[in-house]
Amino acid sequence: MPRIWNGKSMEDYGTSGVFGGTEEKIEKTNGPVPRYGAPARLESDTAGLIADIGKIAASNMRVKPTYADCWLIGSADELDIISEYRLPGAGVIIGTSSDGETEYNLAPDEYTSADSINVVVSKAIDGIRDSYRKRGGRMDRQSVLSEARGKIMELSDTVEAVYGSNCIDLDKVIDGLCETVYRYTVGLGIFDILLSDPRLEDIYIDAPCDKNRIHVTMSGVSGINSNLRCRTNLMVDRKEVMNLISVLKRDSGLSFCESEPVLETDMKGRDARATVIGYPMSPNGDAVSIRKHSTRPWTLTRLIANGTLDHETAGLLSFLVDNRCTFLICGARGAGKSSLLTALMFEFPMAQRILTIEDTMELPGENMRKMGYKVQSMLINEKMDGNNLSRADEALRVSLRMGESAIILGEVRGEEAKTLYQSMRTGRAGSSIMGTIHGDSAKSVYNRVVHDMGIAPEAFMATDILVTLGSLRDRRAGNQKRMLNEMVATGEKTGEFIDISDAEGLFSSPMMKRISSSCGMDKKEILNDIRARSGIRKLLAEKGARDDRFLGPEWITMANDHIFRNPSKESGLLISSFETKVRRAEEGE
Repeated sequence: MPRIWNGKSMEDYGTSGVFGGTEEKIEKTNGPVPRYGAPARLESDTAGLIADIGKIAASNMRVKPTYADCWLIGSADELDIISEYRLPGAGVIIGTSSDGETEYNLAPDEYTSADSINVVVSKAIDGIRDSYRKRGGRMDRQSVLSEARGKIMELSDTVEAVYGSNCIDLDKVIDGLCETVYRYTVGLGIFDILLSDPRLEDIYIDAPCDKNRIHVTMSGVSGINSNLRCRTNLMVDRKEVMNLISVLKRDSGLSFCESEPVLETDMKGRDARATVIGYPMSPNGDAVSIRKHSTRPWTLTRLIANGTLDHETAGLLSFLVDNRCTFLICGARGAGKSSLLTALMFEFPMAQRILTIEDTMELPGENMRKMGYKVQSMLINEKMDGNNLSRADEALRVSLRMGESAIILGEVRGEEAKTLYQSMRTGRAGSSIMGTIHGDSAKSVYNRVVHDMGIAPEAFMATDILVTLGSLRDRRAGNQKRMLNEMVATGEKTGEFIDISDAEGLFSSPMMKRISSSCGMDKKEILNDIRARSGIRKLLAEKGARDDRFLGPEWITMANDHIFRNPSKESGLLISSFETKVRRAEEGE
C-alpha cells in the first residue's frame, strides 16, 4: 500500500510541505546548535522536537490502496470523539480536531487491510476488467459479485493465511472483498460508502478536487438536531470524480461538456440527487454537490424526538391536515421544509388520494403506496420540454384535471403559483394543498408571492397555514439546530397573519371557524381531538427514543385510526388506551 507525504516518501521529506493547502516550512539549522542549558535539557528539547515533527508527519500522511483513487488524510487518533459507528465496509468517527473543526473520519476496510489482501482484490479487479475487454458480457451487480467471488476463491490460500480458515468468518470476509471489487469496477468507489451512511445529508467536492477535502453535512449525530457541517479525511483524485460523472451521464442520458457545463440528475438506485458544474463555469475543474434523500421517512413523532417540534404543535398540525387545510412550509435551504412536508403527508387519512409534483423524487410516494395510500407521483425533469417553471405549471394543470385529490407541490417557484391560486379561488383545486417555498417568515413569503410572482393579495389569503422553519447556530459546537420558528394562519384582511400557537389565536382565525362549521365540532371537542393527537405523538416520540420503530409512519397511521374510531372519547382515555397497544407491541404480542 503506497504511503506518501505530500507526494514524497518519508525519506525524501525536506524543508517544506503542504498542510491543508497552506505552505508550511521547517527551517534547517546551519552551524552549531546553541546550548540553552544542561545536555539533559538539550536532549529533552530534541526529543520533544522529534515527537512534534512525528505528529505533523502523521497528521499529513496520505494513504490509499493502489486500485483506489481517494486518499485518506491524517489520523483519527488526534480527534476528540463525538460519535463512532460502523457502516457496511467502513468505520466512521465524528470528532473535533485540534484546530477546532468537526471532522467526519472515514476508514474503509480496504484501507486497513493487509497488503497481501489488497493484492488479491487488485488481481480480481484487473481480471474482471480484462475479461470484459476481451469477451464483453454483463456488468450488473450480481454478475460482478459472482465473478469476483470466483477470482478471489482462486487465491483463497492467501485470504485464509490472513483471516484463518473458520468457514463462517471466512465466508463473510470474502463477501466483503467481493463488495470492494464491485465498488472499484462498476461502482462509485468511495462515494458508494458515503452514500450508504444514513446520517449524511449532503456531500460536497469543490474544484480542484485533488486539492480540497470532501465536505459533508450530517444529522442525527449523538442526539444533535442539526445541519452538522464537517470536513472529511478524504481527498479524491480527478479520476474518481470523472468516474462519478460518467455514471451520472450514463444513467441519466444527459450531456455534460464545455457547451453544457451543468449536470443535474437523480442518482439511480441511490436515493440522492447530484449537481455537477464543469469548465468553463467552474474554471478550476469539476465540482460536485450530492443531496441525499432520507432513507427513513420523516414523521411528526420523529421531528418531536429530534427537537424540531414540540408535541402540542405536532398535535395541532395533525388536526389541521385531517381537516383539509392548505399549507405553505417556509424556510431557507436545509431548514427541513421537505422533512416537514413528508411528515404532514403521513397525517392524511388512508382513503385520501394524493398527487405529488416534484422535480426531485424526495417525497415518500413509494413508501406510502406500500402502506396502502393512493399516491400518484408526477416528476418534472430535464427530459421534458420547457424550463422548470413551465414544466411545473403544466404538471399542476394536469393534476387539476385528474379528479379530487390532495395536491403536494415539492416547491412553489412562480409560474405554477398563478395556476394554483386561481384554481383555489374558483374551487377547482384539490381537497388539500401543501407546498414548500423559500422564505424566512410568513410576511416575507407574502411579499414574494404577491410582489415578485404577481399573485393577487386576495388570492394569497386562500392559504390557510404558513409554517416557518429555521435554524439556530450553536456558537460553541458550530452545528445548526433546526426548529419551528413561526406558525400562523391568514386573517380576514390581506396581509394579516394570526399567531395560532395558543387557543385564543387559533379560534379567532377564519380557518378555524370554517373547520368548526364543516366538521360539526365545538371548541371543546376540537381541543379534545388536538390534545389526543398531541399526547399520542408525545408517547410515540418517548418510546421511539429506545425503539426506532415507534417513530415510523405505520404508528402514525395506527394513531390516527385509533382517534377516528373513538371520536367521542375523552383525550386522556384515548391516550391511555393507545398506550396499551404500544405496551403490547413492546412485549411482542
